[in-house]
Amino acid sequence: MTPAEADAELAALHLTGPGQAELLASYREQLAAHPGAGPAGSFEGSALHRDGPAAHLTASALVLSASGDRALLLLHRKAGAWLQPGGHLEADDTSLVAAALREASEETGLGPVLRPAPGLVDLHHHGLGAAFGRCREHLDVAFVLTAPDGAEPVVSAESEHVAWFALDALPDGVADDVPPRLARAAALLRGTGQRDSTPTAADLGHLRD
Repeated sequence: MTPAEADAELAALHLTGPGQAELLASYREQLAAHPGAGPAGSFEGSALHRDGPAAHLTASALVLSASGDRALLLLHRKAGAWLQPGGHLEADDTSLVAAALREASEETGLGPVLRPAPGLVDLHHHGLGAAFGRCREHLDVAFVLTAPDGAEPVVSAESEHVAWFALDALPDGVADDVPPRLARAAALLRGTGQRDSTPTAADLGHLRD
């Protein structure tokens, strides 16, 4: 994925909610300001790359149950908080949504059953603590994914734990921004009636064993 491809994906989004349009504009400005090496831009050194600017794009997944009343969260080792799955982009990610599916698959073990809810995207720009090293700000693009009720996650090396929680009973230590983002995602999902949309994570992501 190149910055130009990421920008085209962002430009096609139709976002609603307070501040979302302004965040979208700032993400695109950061991509334009840090296009990577070469006249046409490249992944390395760009605003997509973890070793590019200190503020760079990331991809994450707001994972909801098919019934829309539970969310899948992980207790992140480095952050020390309950968060949605997600992380840095990789050069062979074919799109931002593919990156979100890959990250969610790696961190929950639910790759074969995860489904994106088309059009449901949440942007969140947040600062990072010293534990994250040179990464100072993440410009996160979160896609809403669903998994079947009863799907059992598997914890990854990056997390202490991964589990489903009722939206009205999220765990102590959940990051402050997560509950309102999940509530908004669930409301949008209910409003559109989207469930079990294709393609799957295996279709869109370059998944690791």
